[in-house]
Amino acid sequence: MKNTLDCNIVRDMLPLFIENLTSEDSNNAINQHLEQCEYCRKYLENIQKPIDCPTVPKKEIDYMRKVKHSFKQRAYILSGVITIFCIILIGIFLRLFIIGTPIFIGDAPINFRWNYDMDSKVYSIHGTIEGTNTGARIKMYEDKKNNQIKIKIYEIMPSVFYSNNQFSVKIPWNGEADIVWQGNERQQIITSSQYLNLSISKFQKGDYQNIVDLYDVNGASMIKRLYDDATEVSSKTLMSFDEEKYDKYFIISFPLTTGIYSEWIKDNKASQKEEMDDRVFLYQEDGQYYFYKQGQHLKKISEDDMNKILDYIKTKKIS
Repeated sequence: MKNTLDCNIVRDMLPLFIENLTSEDSNNAINQHLEQCEYCRKYLENIQKPIDCPTVPKKEIDYMRKVKHSFKQRAYILSGVITIFCIILIGIFLRLFIIGTPIFIGDAPINFRWNYDMDSKVYSIHGTIEGTNTGARIKMYEDKKNNQIKIKIYEIMPSVFYSNNQFSVKIPWNGEADIVWQGNERQQIITSSQYLNLSISKFQKGDYQNIVDLYDVNGASMIKRLYDDATEVSSKTLMSFDEEKYDKYFIISFPLTTGIYSEWIKDNKASQKEEMDDRVFLYQEDGQYYFYKQGQHLKKISEDDMNKILDYIKTKKIS
């Protein structure tokens, strides 16, 4: 049978022929053509030869590996440098705007007012760092080993976190531990139970005798309440007590429950202000008992309330 396939058609079909994708009739026709056409046979041989891929020299492969490894190392080093830089920036930010620098009494112009509420047993501190454009932060913590409650004041750059130079803290306090202002290396006791003692002295026959001296919040509150509730019998502001006029009286010194600490006196007149006598004198005249305190009005105390004070003195009297 005469082969009618054209060479171009055969070449188009040879790839399918090699992969056995042509029909039996097509295979017969192609084989018959290949027997008769030397050019197509050579073409078939050429397309059946394996393709030689160029190989990359080992030196070039090693070089690329070195380049890749060097790039990774540089990337790691750059990442490390960026990380350290960020940590330093965060540390500086925290130090300046969040943590601050601890300051000590005397090292900065610090003013603060303190108050002790004997009923709620809360010691409050409210203060400022004067004369500087700064923020302030206060920290309170317990030092059980030394039986202390410590506070630290930190000077901070003003920010949305600490926008002004004021600090404030309320400390639950029953007098069992000292409250201490803590610096980096120094400390100063702000208050202790011995600073808030109730003191009662007795003057009789030309002799002074300290008969009560102890930290007793309840006793001090009781006597202070009796003083506050006593009846005013004079509208005249009292001058200092004439101790030579009476041969027998009690001197009551209540615990100081409020005060001001100032390292930054703005008004010199304030420092020259005459201090008032805070003592309360308790005396008897014409069968009546009176409270006498400089700068206040004379107050009369009932006999029942006087007996309460005398009973308290008997139970707490220094032996």
